[in-house]
Amino acid sequence: MKFFELIVLLPCHSLEDFPVHHEGNEAEGLLAAWSALWHPSLIASAGALPTWFRADAPPEELNSRLILIPEASESLLLSGWVARAKNEGALVLRKLHRREELVAAALHELDPLDGPDTARDEQQARDFLALGTGYLMVELLTRQMRYMSNIDEVHLKNETVAAAKAWAAGDREETERRLKNCFEVLTEARERFYPVHAYLVDLTLVADTTLGEPLVRELNHDTPTNLLVSGEVIEQLAAREPATLKALRLAIDHKRAAIVGGEYAEGELPLAPRECMLDNFRRGLATYERLLGQRPTVFGRRRFGLSPMLPLVLTRLGFDGALHVTLDDGQFPQCTQSKTRWEGLDPSAIDVLARVPLDAAAPESFLSFPRTMGESMDSDHVATVMFAHWPDRASPFYDDLRRMAAYGSPLGKFTTLDDYFAYTDSPGELTRFKTDQYRAPYLWQAVIRGQADPLSSHIVRAQRAQCSAAARTLGLFADLLSGRPANVAEESCEAAARRLGEAVAGRSDDTASPRGVLVANPASFARQVTIDEAGGAELSQVEVPACGFAWIAPGSGGATTPKPKKPPRPMAEGNLLRNEFFEVTVHPNNGGIRSIHAASGRGNRLSQQLAMRLPAARPQPGDTWRDPDEDAPYSVMCVDAIEVLNPGPVVGELRSRGRLMAPEGKRLAAFTQTLRLALGSRLLQIDVELEIDEPPRADPWNSYYACRFAWPDEAATVLRSIGTTAQPTTAKRIEAPQFVEIQGERSRITLLTGGLPYHRRTSDRMLDTLLVVRGETRRTFRLGVVLDSAHPAQEAVDLECPVVRLNNVRLPSAASGAGWLFHIDARSVLLTACHGATELDRSMAVRLRLLETEGKAGRVKVRCWRTPGGARQVDFLGQTMTELPIAGDAVAIDIAAYEWIEIEVQL
Repeated sequence: MKFFELIVLLPCHSLEDFPVHHEGNEAEGLLAAWSALWHPSLIASAGALPTWFRADAPPEELNSRLILIPEASESLLLSGWVARAKNEGALVLRKLHRREELVAAALHELDPLDGPDTARDEQQARDFLALGTGYLMVELLTRQMRYMSNIDEVHLKNETVAAAKAWAAGDREETERRLKNCFEVLTEARERFYPVHAYLVDLTLVADTTLGEPLVRELNHDTPTNLLVSGEVIEQLAAREPATLKALRLAIDHKRAAIVGGEYAEGELPLAPRECMLDNFRRGLATYERLLGQRPTVFGRRRFGLSPMLPLVLTRLGFDGALHVTLDDGQFPQCTQSKTRWEGLDPSAIDVLARVPLDAAAPESFLSFPRTMGESMDSDHVATVMFAHWPDRASPFYDDLRRMAAYGSPLGKFTTLDDYFAYTDSPGELTRFKTDQYRAPYLWQAVIRGQADPLSSHIVRAQRAQCSAAARTLGLFADLLSGRPANVAEESCEAAARRLGEAVAGRSDDTASPRGVLVANPASFARQVTIDEAGGAELSQVEVPACGFAWIAPGSGGATTPKPKKPPRPMAEGNLLRNEFFEVTVHPNNGGIRSIHAASGRGNRLSQQLAMRLPAARPQPGDTWRDPDEDAPYSVMCVDAIEVLNPGPVVGELRSRGRLMAPEGKRLAAFTQTLRLALGSRLLQIDVELEIDEPPRADPWNSYYACRFAWPDEAATVLRSIGTTAQPTTAKRIEAPQFVEIQGERSRITLLTGGLPYHRRTSDRMLDTLLVVRGETRRTFRLGVVLDSAHPAQEAVDLECPVVRLNNVRLPSAASGAGWLFHIDARSVLLTACHGATELDRSMAVRLRLLETEGKAGRVKVRCWRTPGGARQVDFLGQTMTELPIAGDAVAIDIAAYEWIEIEVQL
């Protein structure tokens, strides 16, 4: 049959109230019904553009009309109207929501057009469908921007019909020319209310499961795309799909594709030690360079991993921009602008694209696209909409957007993110987010996916990072003392310490040289160390210099430092543990810490217990909502024995053993808790061992074993560690792998978590540190409590960083009993890494990375054991940022609050 009119029935009175809230099949059906009528065969048959009516007010003339009824309009149809329309000669298509089905059904009833079918370009036919989609989008966008329609309907109709007839005749060039005129009409209509560029960003997600042909087809598009891919996946692509890698390199060279990424693997970045995070970035960038010939300049990741630490790291690694969005679970703050400048913990800032992308595979994304773009045009200084999808997994309406881009930019210009950040206007203001606005989903994900050790894996990673950093530092000390270039090969902490011992002893063959214990300290602050001499039972203390070592002669009892006075009473007796700073009382009934009293003040400062949080009763219909923490059930801690392991005089130790019991009397677990306190130390070490009978349930935030802390001050400020810096928090679910600090008006309590990252604040003065959740196999844990320390980051490093001891080390008579190589004059500044750089004119160049942890900006001096010949501050790629002044044996550096810097010193 020949159609005289092409009609779609819509569930709205006008385009101002076009329904954009539908999802799934209803959304797809609306867009499909509208755009399917723009097929060139249908337009050529009707000789006119499609039109629309409200579903409850259809046209009177029905003969030879093609009428499409989307699912969203079905409820508005008049009773019996469909039967009447068919009886009067209309072709009515309903209950179809896929566009290809609608087109096929309509063409099946259409009279054959003149001209051979083989001459018709089906790809051009899809351009007509894209024109239909574009017409609707521009009309809706015009109304979203509060303008009246200004499309030249007559010109658009003439050009579209002419293009359709040219297509039917097989004239490809004429069809393309006419179509270009049509899209120019739409572009001019959009430019009336938004005369500058709007941008569309295509983000293709790449994983190890999406390599091969789907990715190649994606790369063959003429529309610019951005591949969100890690270095690890690029490595897998090179090994498994070399042809795809070649296509990717070609697309990058021709500016059709850009890489977004930066890391080698998308790990749990906010909880990773800083040096691990930096190593991951460097490995990733090296992988991109090796396999693609270039590295990404825009950072992004699919898995959650945003952190206020990132702006500094990204700028020092040479990134031009970043995506302040992720496509995983988790919480991150939304920006008021699409493009903004993100400021981190320190003053470093980087341009970011901060809008959550639309799902290019979901039809509702395109139904709501005019509203999304209109809001961006209203509020953003650079109007931008980003789409995300897997390779070859996008909606046909997304293909429409891409086809529009080949003719012009009626709805926006597709661009790579490299060009976006390079050529769009820079935002005029900085955006700084609170640390509590970021919350990772890692614990939930690990338990749901059945991953092993969701808690202790962080402890293991932190310990490995500390051991690796210590090994590099001690190895460098050995090289510097030996006067040879730094050894860049990886080695164990023990091997590095042995080399240090040899360097300290020298190469003298004097067998009469005294031998003793060498204690090496890789940390950047002095540490008091308790040792047993040559494996004996007698304990002694020695203070080891920062970035240095101390040698203890046999029988000296730690004579390298003044020996502390012996306390008049035992350090541990009964249920009491004490030193000159505080007194700890173990509860006689439950075996936890009943109280901690400081010598400098009255009143209990902290209490502690072990407990299992039990699942709460399910709320019943009609119950009033209550905070789940108010009545959360916990196990009861019952002690069986309290014993003194070491009464002193240097170290006191108490051990309590008992059971964790359910309220009804069932044993849930057995526990052993050991408290250790050294003379002259503000650290109370807590070692916990659990023997679990009842495993936690699947909800990790409501069913767990924990170390529970309570303090008396409800108004105290709580701070948590983020990358070894202290940041205030009011969150109930806290992520802090190193420490949590409680600051009262006159007191400070630092809870050292020993790598355990997850904590739940159950009230204003109570905190649970999670020890065991479902899937956790570790049963021994070490935590710490420090009273009134002004430097919590130092205390956390002191608990985790190994102090290396070597027995039977020879010391030449000319050597001193202690030595140091570097000294930092600000206690708020920590050395996070120390390694060799290059050999320059027979002088050693040493790289030091320094972190300001307490928000105290100022000038810092780094003293060196040898007079420096020169110094410079470099970025994390080794490029010079500024030359540094030298005064005597010290290098002066200006450091900002929470800044992480790298300096190179030539010795």
